[in-house]
Amino acid sequence: MINKSSKDDAEMTNSEFKKLMALTKIFVKDNIELPRNGEFETYDLESRESRDKFYLDIDRRGRIELSKFKMQNRYAVTKQPLVRIDIDSPPHRNPDGTLTSRNHIHIFRETDNDTGNLPWAYDLGTVIPVKPDQDRIDFMTIFSRFCEYCNICIDNVQGVI
Repeated sequence: MINKSSKDDAEMTNSEFKKLMALTKIFVKDNIELPRNGEFETYDLESRESRDKFYLDIDRRGRIELSKFKMQNRYAVTKQPLVRIDIDSPPHRNPDGTLTSRNHIHIFRETDNDTGNLPWAYDLGTVIPVKPDQDRIDFMTIFSRFCEYCNICIDNVQGVI
């Protein structure tokens, strides 16, 4: 979808981001098992409507806080993150100085001098309809809502605790 002369020149626009997000993404492999606490996994995704490919990274390697995890959807051509959720991580400071909560979502936003690390974040509940309980963050609820937001089909995914 991003037609640039080289990977280094591939700067995504907001319009391209919206088109990529609108694509239905499916897992390349069947019978997906999600990582357990302490594990990390990257899954290959592909679009149903185009030849575009994506990655889904799930990192549950929190050492001190086992409830800490992150998941991100990346575009395979540029490896650039489109959306990332951070749960039980340090609050994020945005370029304008505003601070998020520990549970937040990074969403691509076309900006000057973007390093590809999604510098803007928002409190999770303002973007995705989840209400993380202060005592327990339900991984599967966050996972399913994240996939819904990113338009990732999860019919062949086996849940974990």
